[in-house]
Amino acid sequence: MAVHQYNGPETGEECALLKIEGAYYKDYWLFLDVPLTAGLDSLDRFLREIWLECCGHMSAFFGKGHQEMKNSRKFSTFEPGEQFLHEYDFGDTTETLITVAGHTRREPQKAAVRLLARNIPPLIPCSRCGAPAAYVSTDNNIYKHKEPFLCKACAHESEIEEFSLPVTNSPRIGICAYYGDLDVYAFDAEKFAHREK
Repeated sequence: MAVHQYNGPETGEECALLKIEGAYYKDYWLFLDVPLTAGLDSLDRFLREIWLECCGHMSAFFGKGHQEMKNSRKFSTFEPGEQFLHEYDFGDTTETLITVAGHTRREPQKAAVRLLARNIPPLIPCSRCGAPAAYVSTDNNIYKHKEPFLCKACAHESEIEEFSLPVTNSPRIGICAYYGDLDVYAFDAEKFAHREK
């Protein structure tokens, strides 16, 4: 992976540029910047809101050798190219891989973590008819389930809406009680699909 260093004017606050992706679901990714003076706790809060929060589960960051890191650890202590994990919910765990892609500068922001880019939601077809899926089965192993993804019409026909979760733009899709309701960056994948045709 190429590591980019910031070589621009020495103004603003120096930040770590982060690439974040689902550890097992690489279709879900984010690029963020966060001041070097900020701690891991600010990233934990951001990840909970955009990708993870469902039931107030515990979470932690892990470095080399799966050693737990303190949430107070500052981004100034990480080197470009360094990678570490974030784990949310130690029962039905969602893991994200964080890579320090380099350093950059920005004008001071109100929020510590700033979203720079995000994946377009993967277009997941309904297991029955092929239309864009709106619901996912709450079966613990959704990818072995016979019909894990259903569009609104097929879900209504099967009367399973109340036993399913919405399709979300998150590696926590279909897990525990994740609805993505805190994700203020969400957009309607179905409308996007129609616009692209």
